[in-house]
Amino acid sequence: MTRRRRERARQSGADVAVDQEPDEQGGWWTSPSTGSVAVATNVVRRLAWALLISGPLLGGWAIVSQPAAGAHPALAEQSSSGDTTGPGGFAEMYVAAFLRAGEGSQGELAAFYPRAEDLELGGKPDAVQVGQIATVRVTEVAPGRYWSVTVAARVLEPAAKNTADSTASERPLIRMRFFQVPVEADRDGGPLAALALPAEISAPTGSAPKAELAYGTSLPAQASDPAVDTLSAFFAAYLSGSGELGRYVSPGTHLSPVRPASYRSATITQVAVEAAFQDSDGDGRIGAPAGRERLRLVVDIKAARPDGIARPLSYALTLAGRDGRWEVAALDPTPKVTLPDLPSTSTASPSTSPAQ
Repeated sequence: MTRRRRERARQSGADVAVDQEPDEQGGWWTSPSTGSVAVATNVVRRLAWALLISGPLLGGWAIVSQPAAGAHPALAEQSSSGDTTGPGGFAEMYVAAFLRAGEGSQGELAAFYPRAEDLELGGKPDAVQVGQIATVRVTEVAPGRYWSVTVAARVLEPAAKNTADSTASERPLIRMRFFQVPVEADRDGGPLAALALPAEISAPTGSAPKAELAYGTSLPAQASDPAVDTLSAFFAAYLSGSGELGRYVSPGTHLSPVRPASYRSATITQVAVEAAFQDSDGDGRIGAPAGRERLRLVVDIKAARPDGIARPLSYALTLAGRDGRWEVAALDPTPKVTLPDLPSTSTASPSTSPAQ
């Protein structure tokens, strides 16, 4: 821009809308013109569209460029030691692939069961969707070599067509199904493999003796009981963030409240204590501590969510007496139990060291 043009613009007070040139005294201009802004905006817009279009293409390429289903190095390195984690996890993956399988899925199944390449599979793959899957039982047939694994799977599968009424709504079915899988490892403790296809079975039944909780009968909580008073204040602070948690725990016990708070309130409904501490009245009242005794108990709680819906919760914990009042010494990882395969006088109890 010449000096004369700048002088004319200064006198008129109007903005200069023409393309700017480098100042006569040197240097670059600091404000982009309208034309350059439009060009830059157009370039950015084109780049954004290019990314939007190429995103799905790149994602598809990432999927199809993965190794073939028949070669899974991760599966080949599954642990086959005496630990049942390896066989259990292997069986879960196998059953999930088996349930989703359809026409053309032989290669995926062959990663688990080598003879799957010769199977005849029909239907569309993924017609059955696996929601949840878990190992419910592992039986070691030969130590470190051979296992029978029972897997439970919650599946969403298409409903059977109603031939009598073609207009009837065909909603998918949610079912719990159980499968038994034979899993072996080679002599060198190498890769795991299935010896056969999964066998669908009925739900396992609990015929074996069960462990029993080593507590008395659960009784309604007494609001006037000092122990219930401590528990109510503790869980209000622990679950809903109401109050100071440290006031209700023993010195040296380190507990942090649940964050973010999942509930807006917590009410103690029932309490079961060790048989040795049952009172003679049998009303479930614990009373105040006489000294520094420790007491294990199981507490049932009604916790209200922010939307007002109440959910039942159950906690095993240890109380400790101090200065005539109860304090929470630990949240126990499991309740104290009496095991059926041990003498009736023997019990298994969790560590009640201060929680971390």
